[in-house]
Amino acid sequence: MIIDITIPEAGESITEGFLASWSVSDGDFVVEGQVLLEFETDKTTLDVSAPASGRISITTEAGVDVQVSQVVAKIDTEAQGENKQITPTEKAPKATSPPSKSTTPPVQKDDEAIPRSTPSARQEGERHNVNLNQIQGSERGGMRTKSDVLESVKSSSPLSTSPPQNHEARREPLSRIRRAIASNLKRTKEELVLLTTFNEVDMSAAKALRSRHGEAFLQRHGVKLGYMGLFLKAVAHSMEQYPQINAHIEGEDAVYPDGIHISVAVSTPKGLVTPVIRHVQSLSIAQIEQTIRHYAEKAMGKSLLPQDMEGGSFTVTNGGVFGSMMSTPLPSPGQSAILGMHAILDRPIAHDGQVEIHPMMYVALSYDHRLVDGREAVGFLKGIKEAIEDPQRLLLEV
Repeated sequence: MIIDITIPEAGESITEGFLASWSVSDGDFVVEGQVLLEFETDKTTLDVSAPASGRISITTEAGVDVQVSQVVAKIDTEAQGENKQITPTEKAPKATSPPSKSTTPPVQKDDEAIPRSTPSARQEGERHNVNLNQIQGSERGGMRTKSDVLESVKSSSPLSTSPPQNHEARREPLSRIRRAIASNLKRTKEELVLLTTFNEVDMSAAKALRSRHGEAFLQRHGVKLGYMGLFLKAVAHSMEQYPQINAHIEGEDAVYPDGIHISVAVSTPKGLVTPVIRHVQSLSIAQIEQTIRHYAEKAMGKSLLPQDMEGGSFTVTNGGVFGSMMSTPLPSPGQSAILGMHAILDRPIAHDGQVEIHPMMYVALSYDHRLVDGREAVGFLKGIKEAIEDPQRLLLEV
């Protein structure tokens, strides 16, 4: 039986996308559940898996725009074969270029087995005359990638005192997500009158709370007690006093949503995505953390849908996970403000007339000054600071 592999639906408003890469080659034997291809839209990246085992015939190569429901490959379920390299639960490496028709790179000897490697790794190996059997792969199962080949070439090249040769610059198209991010940021800069205010938060009490109750929290709720959960609850608590932060301008009106819906920035290899945690004001810290984990798992599994990222009224982003000390984040279109969290570092501060070392975090609030005055912005940020420095306020709602 022949089964069509089609581009899946990714939301009501999505009719087309970009076939970013194939994880298999034409003619491979694939197993049910194995990841076949990566499909990009303006908002998310999805993996498409094999619905059945069989021999695959690719009809649409990577690197082109495709329509939802378009047939891009076929699987012959009656074909015989096996795929010992990839199990149904293991992802194959992503191919950054259209699948190669060749099965034996010229650099391999006739009596050598072809090692696990991506198409781009085989192409780079052929270009630099590198035997892929003589290098180690950095990906799961020893998969050789293009970067592994280039690292091997770099480490084996002798030092030279001759001047470097000029090479033509490498160009590659932006991914759909990156193009959407660029368009949104440009729109934000053009439409909003932005101002950023800063404060610093003493994280001593929050760290003590996690140390004292973290294990019990994990056992009770199945998730770790993270700083993001505390901050989102603090945002909702302070926002009830300063609702302008949660609104945005449409024409000559200020639009106030039906609740506090916070977009949480999640980094992926393709760019930043912002799934929305809805009605944060009604959620417990445990429920917030569970929702964050749910979205993080979907992002890692490339199963986030556009509707997961729609309807946010405020954004929280944590550059601290990358080591950022301070930034001026930009709100998303349709929102008026964004909170930037940063790295927690031990710094000397004045406390009760003494200089002490405390774990400190800088926080930044960027906001649309057309709607939000400085007084409201400073008060809102101060409310977050007070809640984090005294977490009992969140539990007592005072």
